[in-house]
Amino acid sequence: MLSLTFAFTCTGKGKVTLKFSVAGKEMPKAAGTQVCDGSIFQRSIDVPKPGPVGFEATVSGSVNGDFAYAYYAEKKQLP
Repeated sequence: MLSLTFAFTCTGKGKVTLKFSVAGKEMPKAAGTQVCDGSIFQRSIDVPKPGPVGFEATVSGSVNGDFAYAYYAEKKQLP
């Protein structure tokens, strides 16, 4: 995998802090905070070496509302 594009949205007026990791190593440049107002948080994460990709979301403030996320992995094309 070359990169991963991640999108997250939430409602309920709380605040979410997102953290990402690749192969067990935290990716601080990809981290961010979002107010849960229905807007979309999107990041592209380069994957320098093979391994699991993970994310963690921590909610503060109101926990009423919903969330959704999606991701797209860009893979190297074989000849």
